[in-house]
Amino acid sequence: MPELSGQLGMSLRDAERALENAPGPAELLDATYADTHRFPPPAWALPTFVDAAGGSGMTYTPYRGDRAVREAVADNVSTVLGIPATGPTDVILTPGTQGALFVALAALLSPGDLVLLPDPDYLSTERMLRYFGAEVRRIPMVWPHEGDTGRGARPTLDLDALERAAAERPRLMVFSHPNNPTGAVYDEGTITAIADLARRFDFAVIADELYCRLVYDGETFHHIAALEGMAERTVTLLGPSKTESLSGYRLGVAVGPRPLVDAMEDVQSCTALRAPSYAQHLLARWIAEDGTFLERRLREYQALRDTTVKKLNDSSLFRVNASYGTAYVFPEVLTAASDQEVALALKEKAGVVVNPGYQFGPAGTGRMRLCFAQDEAVWDAALDRIIDVVGALGPA
Repeated sequence: MPELSGQLGMSLRDAERALENAPGPAELLDATYADTHRFPPPAWALPTFVDAAGGSGMTYTPYRGDRAVREAVADNVSTVLGIPATGPTDVILTPGTQGALFVALAALLSPGDLVLLPDPDYLSTERMLRYFGAEVRRIPMVWPHEGDTGRGARPTLDLDALERAAAERPRLMVFSHPNNPTGAVYDEGTITAIADLARRFDFAVIADELYCRLVYDGETFHHIAALEGMAERTVTLLGPSKTESLSGYRLGVAVGPRPLVDAMEDVQSCTALRAPSYAQHLLARWIAEDGTFLERRLREYQALRDTTVKKLNDSSLFRVNASYGTAYVFPEVLTAASDQEVALALKEKAGVVVNPGYQFGPAGTGRMRLCFAQDEAVWDAALDRIIDVVGALGPA
């Protein structure tokens, strides 16, 4: 992504390495991901893994995953997605959801294909698209009016810009939902509009719904694959790494039409081979046994979100909307310092690691992503340090 070198004064990777290598206190709080010690996996996770590794699970599964596990996953995700016809041939298990995104893109794209991507969106997606030689068209999100931070104040897609881009006959649209980094949950009208355009202009969709069960305030989540005519042109990416804190087990799930899933398996067979074999068995219990666990996690995360949003907005150094999904907020930082300068200062002086906004696309500039799924005993003080350090950088 060489165009970023003008903004950053160095390449994207050099900027990120500068953040990685920057000095900081011995005890760093990494706010780029959740604290899985404070929020551990369900109690059944480790015993299930140990049982599989002790002999009940295959060492070498089919490339797309153990069939019995895929049958259970198909039943469970059908309930979530509202697609009752989903079967094990429509499911592939991958080494993490990012692995699912990679094999889906590899199966779908040829160099020069036009791909639509919201701005901002997940930090790795455009990099992968560029790797496969795609032409990326960013679709801007429309942000709430300044100071509007109440319920209903959420960023959403610019549907006029989306329709203009769709008329250019893209091969694919990729989007995270809930949106990573903003936490936006798109309303029914937005999801329906994407589906209408996909059918009218005949393009495929990859919906990264990794956070679709981490949704707050009673918000209704709309799955694009459940809409008429969309199951056969949509790959839905799911997984237990965030909601159930199972990121260390490296498990992802993709659901899509069988011919495309077959092609994804072909790619996986010559790259990562398969998802970790013993870990796959956790997915047979995923979703089906998470009810009480999920209710508690949502309450705890929402309380942390509310604390974070209030404290940042009260400081007058940030402007942030409450996220309706994910474990992130994406505040605007009201300082003249660059994203890189803010991130470096927070690591060195506040002992907090953050994702600078430029990682997520042009619309992310002037913001940063914070994961609020942290130990309450340390998070409040960390927010105080963040506020103090940004205040010392000076006003915009």
